[in-house]
Amino acid sequence: MHRTFFVLACWSVLAPIAAQKDVSAAPSETLRPNILIILADDMGYGDVAFLNRDSRIPTPNLDSLARESLVFTDAHSSGSYCVPSRYGLLTGRYMWRTRLGSGGNLANFAGTLIEPGRKTLADLLREAGYFTGLVGKWHQGIDWKLRDESAREVIRVHPNYQDFRNIDFASPVLKGPMEYGFDYAFATSGSAEMNPSTFIENNRVTAVPTLSSREAKDKYGQWYGRDDNIIAEGHTMDRLVPTLSKKACEFVETAARTRPGQPFFLYYAMTTPHNPIVPNREFVGTSRAGAYGDFVVELDHHVGAILRRIAELGIEKNTIVIFTSDNGPVNRTQGYRARWVRGDTAVYGHDSNGPFNGWKAGLQEGGHRVPFFVRWPEKIKPGRSCPTTILFNDVLPTLAEMLNVKLDNHTAEDGQSFFKALTQEASPRSFHEAIVHNSSDGTFAIRKGAFKLTVNGPKTIAQVVDDAFPVSFVLHDLSQDIEETTDISHHHPRMVKEMHALLKKYLRDGRSNGSR
Repeated sequence: MHRTFFVLACWSVLAPIAAQKDVSAAPSETLRPNILIILADDMGYGDVAFLNRDSRIPTPNLDSLARESLVFTDAHSSGSYCVPSRYGLLTGRYMWRTRLGSGGNLANFAGTLIEPGRKTLADLLREAGYFTGLVGKWHQGIDWKLRDESAREVIRVHPNYQDFRNIDFASPVLKGPMEYGFDYAFATSGSAEMNPSTFIENNRVTAVPTLSSREAKDKYGQWYGRDDNIIAEGHTMDRLVPTLSKKACEFVETAARTRPGQPFFLYYAMTTPHNPIVPNREFVGTSRAGAYGDFVVELDHHVGAILRRIAELGIEKNTIVIFTSDNGPVNRTQGYRARWVRGDTAVYGHDSNGPFNGWKAGLQEGGHRVPFFVRWPEKIKPGRSCPTTILFNDVLPTLAEMLNVKLDNHTAEDGQSFFKALTQEASPRSFHEAIVHNSSDGTFAIRKGAFKLTVNGPKTIAQVVDDAFPVSFVLHDLSQDIEETTDISHHHPRMVKEMHALLKKYLRDGRSNGSR
């Protein structure tokens, strides 16, 4: 595969809100900027024109943000699909350590994933005096109120629970985002096409879902979700992205105007450009990459909207903005569901995964290496790039170091702070000894320095640590072979053995960052 890419070399009206908390216990003599994390959904490294000279998608707002930021060019999501990446971002821990295990995923109505008592990023910031909010895709599970409680455990493991009559949508959820450190939440429970198709505000649905997919299609002319959805009146795909954009902007404005002495944290988890690929009409034809490209243009538009709101409020200088994506793009040229696309299914020669091979859910770089921009005008000199390897798990400890908060041994067990990279105090190859990748089929890989070892055969933690389980290896040197075309494992048997042993150690120890 031959590509020409610009690859930088170190470092991606609100409902009633609880009264302002007493922030007198906030850490003293620390930096407390506002924090905005914007997380795209299934957007590839090459979808940002700033990172891809051959892009067929205009992204002026993201390009401008990148020019004003520190750009990390070796940043990775905590997994190569939705649930593990979000779990890692919120907890600083690999998702394969949870009840889901290696390659696990959450079904439509599965219960909450984050363990009771586990500190999240929102918990950390709220305890430090921040007003915290979530707008967008949650996808960490919700415990719905049931009419028949005996079905609770069935729902937690059922791949596609369909007894909607057993779910009391009219009552507040028993456990949702509000139990994980957020003062305010306006969310979808999962991806745009997942059940239930309705918004959830502060642990209550904004409209009780009653329509079937067929009824929604008959009523609205088309339904781009699944064939077995339960849908609220008026909950159309056209409305989804603009509504979340409006709520994100409203949160920022409300926080800035009514709580001027209190910093805010907004986790803005966008639902674009994840399927269904349904750009609103004003964006159709705005790219040279078909409907998918137009959907990325729409995403860029809404990133611009919230950045403009921050500038208009006069808080731009003291606001950290992090933009990234939860994983790499989907391969839409092979077997993609045409009904999830308004118009076309092709991507017109556009390389969403940039200079990398691989796609969402896989272990190749294209599945988990993501754009990662950090803008902080008061502290970060713009226009720089950094090749330090970072991971979503690192965001929580990075912000803890900024706030001078010491984490205990049961928080962010797989994260390392990269705060010194932000302040230019240090820019090592990595703050980690090594990082771990895990695919949706359960296969593990471990990255140490420029080398990545894929361990084929085992699909579970128990199988990986079992010395008797059959295994084969593939080793790539990413400094020489970014497209991962040449296996060099036979040339480095000692390195293979050492990296395999290190992976098993991480899996056995329950942590990968040493002890605090």
